[in-house]
Amino acid sequence: MRTVIKGATIIPMTTEDACFVGDVVIVDDKIASIGTSVATMDGDTVIDAREMIAMPSLVNAHTHLSMTYFRNFRDSVSDLHDWLSEIWKLEDKLVPEDMYVASMLGLVEMVASGTTCFADMYFFPEGTIQAVLDVGMKANIGLTLFGGIESSKERVAQLLPSLRTVRDESKGAVRFDIAPHAVYTCTEETLRYAVEVATKEGCGIHIHANETKREVSDSIATFGSTPIAHLDSMGCDGVKCYYAHCVHPGDGDIERLERNPVSVVHNPSSNCKLGSGIAPIASYLEHHIPVALGTDGASSNNSLDMFQEIRLAAMLASASTGDAGKVTPFDVLRMATCEGAAALGRTDECGTLEVGKDADLILLNTKKPHLTPLNNIYSALVYSAKSSDVDTVFCKGRTLMEHREILFIDEDQLRFQFNESWNKIQQRTGGTPS
Repeated sequence: MRTVIKGATIIPMTTEDACFVGDVVIVDDKIASIGTSVATMDGDTVIDAREMIAMPSLVNAHTHLSMTYFRNFRDSVSDLHDWLSEIWKLEDKLVPEDMYVASMLGLVEMVASGTTCFADMYFFPEGTIQAVLDVGMKANIGLTLFGGIESSKERVAQLLPSLRTVRDESKGAVRFDIAPHAVYTCTEETLRYAVEVATKEGCGIHIHANETKREVSDSIATFGSTPIAHLDSMGCDGVKCYYAHCVHPGDGDIERLERNPVSVVHNPSSNCKLGSGIAPIASYLEHHIPVALGTDGASSNNSLDMFQEIRLAAMLASASTGDAGKVTPFDVLRMATCEGAAALGRTDECGTLEVGKDADLILLNTKKPHLTPLNNIYSALVYSAKSSDVDTVFCKGRTLMEHREILFIDEDQLRFQFNESWNKIQQRTGGTPS
């Protein structure tokens, strides 16, 4: 299968000055060639992209996909911890059968906004995995750990064999990482066990860290150290990790992040909504700490739209530092593309447009008033572009959306099924939306 994209404004995201008008040729699942006038018009599919931007598809490096059920639900809370106490009551009523339709709804939302790869952390991952496989996307599925060592060992014994099988049979499209929820929900034994399993399996660790001031102060009171420092003491300094949030680094935490193989995953909307604060992204970048971007779950955002996160991340960086040039638009786009791929261990396959990499890319329609004139294209993408500008989405050469039409599922039928499932959950809890 040969697809030719002709005359696009191409942003490979390799370097800031690598922007040009040219062609992309996709053969099967790979980028076969990319450059100025490299393609003939021969192809199974030829796309006239003369008024489109071609760029890498986006990577959502931290989410809880099946929490789509809790979107716009019980939002009047004081902070993260108050919110969690409400959400955990509902999560106790979830069953494995709930996950597929919730995950599929989240995947539709992500594809429609240009995302084809994500990191998930949630319970009952089987339904999410099946949805990812059915759509043809990429995911790092978290083997979520919560609580004490015995329950953690049970979860690993239950899930690890099937996760290995899916990783191998999907040829890495679906991978897994070990995902202890947080230092305040996992015992020290569980955290050490997470490191042990991740080391043995050659995968990463995905965890929340330093999200709120209360989390940090509670950790200092309990362990004598911040969550990031506590994770260091558990052996996380020797494993590739990605820490979600990192809003409130304590004394020495930036230096710890700098010297260890850790990516910070910035979740600006969730941090704002729950009153957690503004992560010091400029400081992280100054210390050469990799920063990726995530939406968090649809219950604490309430969206899975990475273009919203891109814009808000840039705005908050300017507002918090008082320097609009401290974090550049190109910096923020890197967070949403190549830095997300790096956090998930996928640098060799996605995050940039290069020959030999998977054909994971999006086409944005620039024939919009809010994108006229483009002037600086990176500024246009960060400050002006909307997810509705995403016209066509490819993952591994497969077209998932074309001219804003989702190709892999009937959206109306999906919404009906989702609402039916949510009604059943409501009946189990005896509650009503509020």
